[in-house]
Amino acid sequence: MADTPTTNYGSAYYNINQCLSFNGVATTTLSGFFFTPCSEVIIWNQTGQIVYLYDQNRFADENRLAIPAAAAANPLMPYVIRGLTNADQVSAKTASGNGTIYWRSQFFSSNPSR
Repeated sequence: MADTPTTNYGSAYYNINQCLSFNGVATTTLSGFFFTPCSEVIIWNQTGQIVYLYDQNRFADENRLAIPAAAAANPLMPYVIRGLTNADQVSAKTASGNGTIYWRSQFFSSNPSR
């Protein structure tokens, strides 16, 4: 069995994609995601209700993206917002009540070799 690499030293492959995962409580008050440099954010709604997403300080309802609540017949599907420079350019709020929302920040969706 091959050893699992613990460093990129001496390799032609170098993973420059820094991915970070978070979770937090979404409420009816609009709140931004954590300050994390990235070019895309992947979001999963586990609040049990609709979550509204806003980007680039656009807070008007006609500019929002609605993520439906997950159910057995409609399992969790991630939503991706691209074209960012930082995760805090995305804000979220729930339709009513509180619930957990998960997100992952990354620079790109694949790991290219250099």
